[in-house]
Amino acid sequence: MKIKKDTVYRINKHALGNFNSAETLKVTSHSRSIVQFTLDEKRGYGSMPIQHLRYLLKKNELSEVINEKLMDAGS
Repeated sequence: MKIKKDTVYRINKHALGNFNSAETLKVTSHSRSIVQFTLDEKRGYGSMPIQHLRYLLKKNELSEVINEKLMDAGS
């Protein structure tokens, strides 16, 4: 899975405590090994290794939010 700038991920309920109770995380930039992100409602920002983001996705701590408007336009 490619990690792209401006991708939004929903934070699973049991992981909210690890992200200042934010419900979503948005990738603001990434390099080869680091992802920078912001949390919704200005609850914070940070960075993590891409490997850790992929681990969180694999463990269903995060799930990608699919933009419904884009899906409707493609139909």
